[in-house]
Parts: sequence; C-alpha cells; structure tokens
Amino acid sequence: MQPTPEKTSPPADAQERTSGRTNFFLSTNLSFQDRSPLTARVRNLSGGGMMVELAEEPVVELARGERLIAELRNIGRVKGEIAWIRGRRFGIKFDREIDPEAARQPVVIGEGTPDYVKPVLLPNRSLKYVEGLKGW
Repeated sequence: MQPTPEKTSPPADAQERTSGRTNFFLSTNLSFQDRSPLTARVRNLSGGGMMVELAEEPVVELARGERLIAELRNIGRVKGEIAWIRGRRFGIKFDREIDPEAARQPVVIGEGTPDYVKPVLLPNRSLKYVEGLKGW
C-alpha cells in the first residue's frame, strides 16, 4: 500500500478570486493579539490578501479566522485574518485593499518613512557608500 500524496490544491474560495496575484519573495512580520509575533515569507500578494509561508519548525498552531497585523514593505501595517491554512502556508485576507506593486518597489527613505523600514545607524561606521545620503 503506497502513501497518499498530500493534497496541495488551493481551497475552493481561492479559485474564485477576482484580483490578480503577484508572485515574489518578501518577508513580513505578523503580530497577533494572543501569541508571539511570527516572521513569514510572502509567496504571493494581491490587493485583497496574501499567501505566506512560515520558516519556523515545528509549525505553530493557527486557526482560520484568527486576527493579525502584517507589516509590508512600503505599505506599512495591514490588518486582516487567516482565511485558510495548509501546513506551513496560509492565506491572509486583508481588511482593506492595498497596492501590491508598492511592496515590490525599493524602500524610499524620507520624512514619512516608518521607523521599521529605516536603516539602523551604528556608531563609528562610515556611511559614505550608502546610496541616497546627501553630503557624503
């Protein structure tokens, strides 16, 4: 008797999406109300949600409908909930529509840039080779 391969097809509701998804690799920090934060890889991103994959082993116990906040590059914090779970991968449905193309753009440092995407400056380190710094 041979083992049955793990089912990897997306859930039925995933096939009914109307917005396109962008596939690329990006990291995100996920904050939960009643558990420690997690870091995950964004596998695909659309205006209404994203699929992420946890790098941690063993897989943490998550629940469909669990609320969270995702931090996305150039977008900031986005509230949402877990829509589906398949092992280390799960889908997040956002509470509001985002621009997925903004997350693909390089980080721009400016007055309105959130602190969590700004570079960390270390004492006694030369910054003359860092792009975008004026006066060097």
